[in-house]
Amino acid sequence: MQQAFTRFSSWYDLSVAGWLTYILIFLVTFRVTRLIIEDTFPPVGVPREWIMKWWDSHWGSLGQTLRYLFSCPWCMSVWVGAGVVYVFTLFVSVPLPYAVWIASSAATGLLASLEEKLSSD
Repeated sequence: MQQAFTRFSSWYDLSVAGWLTYILIFLVTFRVTRLIIEDTFPPVGVPREWIMKWWDSHWGSLGQTLRYLFSCPWCMSVWVGAGVVYVFTLFVSVPLPYAVWIASSAATGLLASLEEKLSSD
């Protein structure tokens, strides 16, 4: 039994540090996604609005599709999550990085939905 657990834990980190790493990846993905798609902080908000207007005026329906993908937390978090997991793997070992990438995207979408529901009440 102990050997099976050792073999299992060698590729899947069950330590507190491992869980904190996962939680930190999820929260960083959520925050960076929100910064990109929603925040009005001028260094981010002004270029975002300029890019979206440019897409609408120059690319027509493709620009509208890009605008939707750029403003959807479920869509944007896939790309942000990939970058966040990549940066984390440069500094710490992230077991199953592809699974953590998809899980961080899902967690971001769920947190964004929760935030939207709580703000509408």
